[in-house]
Amino acid sequence: MKLKTRAFWRLIPLLTNINILKSKASRHKRMPEYYKVSERNFYLQKHVSNILKHLNIELKVEGFENVPNGPCLIIPNHSTYLDALIMLSALYNHGDGHKTSKVVNFVARVEAQRKKSVKKIAEFADTHFIDPSKPREALTILSEFGKFVKKNKSSGVIFAEGTRTKDGKIGQFNSGAFKLAQSSFLPIIPTTINNAANALDWNRKEKIVVTVTFHKLIKSQTFQTIPTKTLAEQVKNIVASNYVDQIITSKETIKNTYTKKSKK
Repeated sequence: MKLKTRAFWRLIPLLTNINILKSKASRHKRMPEYYKVSERNFYLQKHVSNILKHLNIELKVEGFENVPNGPCLIIPNHSTYLDALIMLSALYNHGDGHKTSKVVNFVARVEAQRKKSVKKIAEFADTHFIDPSKPREALTILSEFGKFVKKNKSSGVIFAEGTRTKDGKIGQFNSGAFKLAQSSFLPIIPTTINNAANALDWNRKEKIVVTVTFHKLIKSQTFQTIPTKTLAEQVKNIVASNYVDQIITSKETIKNTYTKKSKK
């Protein structure tokens, strides 16, 4: 069964999970103190995990024990619009009493705000939006994000490539995330997401098994004096160490239908 057919037959449960999140996000916007941070995180992780299952995506997580319960920066490769959902689900304990779910926050490009439903749910996850065309403003927002992560002892996720892969390979890691790690004294968890690039290929018939590997933590004191470009390359090499290049079949990536910049 093709994914588009599966999505049709599962449209009601898909919309149910999405609408629950939208409803809770709306309530949070009206009453910011209504939900505790841990409650919002639980609802996000629970319902995005359900959404991934309905899209016939199975998640395997390696190295969960490498992610601390305290503040850190998680730096994954980026290959699909669903990567944020994948990271939320990967940092969820899924009822395993031996694991502690991590509170997850994101940095995203301002283009993600164009869709109201996406913006609403992203804000529910305390996402910080940056405009790469305004570097000074972006650095200020990144600094605020670092302070937020430290205050809330959360896992801050930044896709250092800045955009999704166009050729199935890992792209260059930009230095902004690493300047933040140095200035905020936040440890880094290099993270590899494998086999996700075609998650939204509506013509695929098979279940996709996505593997998320959290590599060993890099302590902040070990990279304070390293040039940010060098640090970015080191982290990229760790992420790439077990990444498998993909052949892109998803129109999401081929046509860049989700994050294409608006024309001015």
